[in-house]
Amino acid sequence: MTWGAAPSCACSGPRLEAPEPAMRDFLRCTRELIRLRWRLPAMRADGFRVIDAHDGNRFLAFHRWVPGAGEDVVVVVSLADQPRYHYRVGFPSGGRWLEAFNSDVYDHWVNPQVVGNAGAVEAHPVPMHEFDHSAELTLPPNAILVFCRSFA
Repeated sequence: MTWGAAPSCACSGPRLEAPEPAMRDFLRCTRELIRLRWRLPAMRADGFRVIDAHDGNRFLAFHRWVPGAGEDVVVVVSLADQPRYHYRVGFPSGGRWLEAFNSDVYDHWVNPQVVGNAGAVEAHPVPMHEFDHSAELTLPPNAILVFCRSFA
């Protein structure tokens, strides 16, 4: 199998197959995360900052961006066993942020009871985590969320 750092350099090799439903869901989720990494330049760029890490809440959030160009991305990881509602997280700027990825969708594809943010959140001028803006999030259990301004 060969890999490259440029978006034009795709992975090549034998096709992965998953006969069991749970493994198919996991494979689908992994493929979508890899696709998202190529679609959002900030996911491959040097700009990185931890927004918040909270052991007790089993929570991690970080900010990725392209230095000098922005293209901000906020990645949120919740390892809690239960959903969390109205969980406020700092965002690098205000306005609408798209929920570009929600791993809860892939639990029993397509999860009919997905927990998430209905595709987007609004960051308001409420300071949090050393940012001037923040948004209230709904966090699915054991999930990864990715927020961005727009897709390329």
